[in-house]
This record gives sequence, structure tokens and C-alpha cells, in this order.
Amino acid sequence: MARVLNNSYEELVEKAQELFWLKGFKGVSVKELSEYLSISPSTIYNKYSKDDLFLDSLDYYTSNYSDPFLSQLRETTEGLDSLKYFFYTLIDALLDKTFPRSCLMVNTVVELRNENDNVVKRYDDYMTVLEDSYKVVLEKAHALGQIKDRNKIDDYAQYLLGVIFSLSILYKLKPKEELRQYIDEEMSFIN
Repeated sequence: MARVLNNSYEELVEKAQELFWLKGFKGVSVKELSEYLSISPSTIYNKYSKDDLFLDSLDYYTSNYSDPFLSQLRETTEGLDSLKYFFYTLIDALLDKTFPRSCLMVNTVVELRNENDNVVKRYDDYMTVLEDSYKVVLEKAHALGQIKDRNKIDDYAQYLLGVIFSLSILYKLKPKEELRQYIDEEMSFIN
């Protein structure tokens, strides 16, 4: 007898995102995904697909984790202190396991690189929003006199992309105090 689908597709995506976040796309088999979602493998093969669930999981991550976090960052008014606080909050989220395993987008690009055009598009969109969010705050920092040369804002935004990627590795190796010190040191290069 066929199992009845008790969850909406959105609920399946939310739950699938948890598994993909922990194990990555390649680390999850259709069988494991079906068991985790309490649906039959044939439902994944015939109604949904592992690929679609994964792509929609990335969209769910962006909508429910990344976008709200970055929206708050763009609304801040303290300039460089806002960026420092943003990174401190990220450190706390990584260490207290709010994020089960680093940033889902960073994990995905490391795992899949350029293997899937749909993933690359989502990743590129994510990076653009992240960089643009940095630029908004850096512009505010310039207006506050914290950044002398406005022409360096694009370079600083690129630099901060590297900082966030570094954090996705360093949080596994360093205690909180050292991570905060790392952020303080990296932020001192922006002036």
C-alpha cells in the first residue's frame, strides 16, 4: 500500500534542508532522504527529485536564514561596528550549532564547485546579495568617517567575502575568543 503524503512540499523541503546541511548533496542517498522525510523512494523519483529538493532547500536556506540575517545587517547604522557585530553573531551561531555545519551555501560550493548550473546560479545570487550587503554597511561607515577612501569600498567588500569563508573553517579549530580576535584583526585593515 502506498504511503500517504502527510506533509506539504514546503515541509519536505525544510526537513530535507536539514539533512543536506549536515551531509551535503552527495552524502545523501535517495533511500536515506526518503527515510528521513518519511516518504517512499518512488515519491522522490516520480513526484519530486533529489535535485529539486536540494535546490529548493538552498532557496529555503536563503529565504529563512541568510536573507533575514543580511537584512538586519543592511539596516544597521554603526558602520564598521555593525560589521564586527555581524561576524560576532555569526561566530556565536556557528559555535552554538544554530547552523548545523557552517554556511549551507559555502558547504555547497565547496562540495559541488561548478558541477551544476542551477547551484552555481543560486550561489552567485547569494554572493551578490552578501557583497551588496557589505557595501551598504561600508557606505554607512564612509559617511560616518570610518572609511577615508570611498573608492576602496568594493575592495573591502571582496575582502569581507574572504573573511566569511575563513570563518566557515576556523570556527572548527579555534575557540570563541580567538575567533573574535581574528575578526578584530581583519576589521582593522578596513579604514
